[in-house]
Amino acid sequence: PGGDRCRGYYDVMGQWDPPFNCNAGIYQYCCGTCGYRFCCQFKPRRLDQSGCSNYDTPNWVNTGQPPARVDETPEDPTRDKTNMIVYIICGVVAIMVLVGIFTKLGLEKAQGPQTE
Repeated sequence: PGGDRCRGYYDVMGQWDPPFNCNAGIYQYCCGTCGYRFCCQFKPRRLDQSGCSNYDTPNWVNTGQPPARVDETPEDPTRDKTNMIVYIICGVVAIMVLVGIFTKLGLEKAQGPQTE
């Protein structure tokens, strides 16, 4: 003879806990509460699962769709263009600085060592 079978149920957090068998050694009985079940060794502590009512999805879990997100400020397309212009200007300046540095290095190398 095997042990009890704890029926699947919805726990206190609304999560489904699947059914399981109590057949591991001396832990033969389904014990605990309707919202938290486990296997135990003492028959007097056995849970009367027929008295539990948490076998269907709780109503409070079905909250429906979340409300649509409302932005605090409306979308401003000119702001996006301003950011892009700043990025372009910074990129052009950086490229000009690099060109200047490499030009200076190239000219110094082409002139060779200076004699005084």
